[in-house]
Amino acid sequence: MDHHLLHLSSADRRTSNRKWQDLPKDCWVNILDKVGTECLLLSVPFVCRTWYRASLTPCFWKRLVFPTETQKGTVIHPWSFPVSTSDDDDDSSCFDYLTRKYAREFGIEWSRFCVSKLIKFAVNRSRGETQFLKVPGICSHYMNVMRDVLEHIGRNCRGFEGLHMSHALVDVDLANDIVKYVPKIKYLCLRKAKIDKSELIVLIKGCRELEVLDVRGCVGFTERDRELANLGAHIGEFMMEGSSLFTPQEWEIAGVIQVDED
Repeated sequence: MDHHLLHLSSADRRTSNRKWQDLPKDCWVNILDKVGTECLLLSVPFVCRTWYRASLTPCFWKRLVFPTETQKGTVIHPWSFPVSTSDDDDDSSCFDYLTRKYAREFGIEWSRFCVSKLIKFAVNRSRGETQFLKVPGICSHYMNVMRDVLEHIGRNCRGFEGLHMSHALVDVDLANDIVKYVPKIKYLCLRKAKIDKSELIVLIKGCRELEVLDVRGCVGFTERDRELANLGAHIGEFMMEGSSLFTPQEWEIAGVIQVDED
């Protein structure tokens, strides 16, 4: 017996030998609620059977953040959205690492790996309770991926209310898919996206329950566009600061001076 246990009473010894599964449910729920989507997918299920069963709890999959960590290594807590607006990094490389690690852990050939299936797998774990999804812009570059994911969410998650896709390429198809499949979303973040004014108008007109629309630093419209401001007047927080018709490099190549639209 360990020498430090010799000085413990019988009650203390019994307490010191308590197992993870003996913890009150509220305790492990509180613990796993903080680990993030990536950890729930790649770490928690492999600890033991008890942790695997715990990872199936639907409430842990309400807010899905891919990936959990940014390139700067700071953890993004999903419940902070939309209060936290410090996420300026493109998480593409981190997401690529996550998907490749997932494929390796589960023995899936990379040539057969499907990003949409991974996201839909996480959505299904919530049993229809997913409310928020954050994916890097790389996902939106593959229209079939986001179309598949949004359609799945629209059919299975009635309480879905938030979508975060920074650095995305938002064309007319993706804008229409958002309106078609998740028209009742309240929070939409497309920071630093490539999105034309016409696509933004589609989103504003189609998602009438928006409370927060973050399109700061985007390319495709100007931050002082009065038509957009008027159309989005009903949105509580409509942020367009730093958006421009073209990138600084494009302005330089064109040899013109940027002018705000009236």
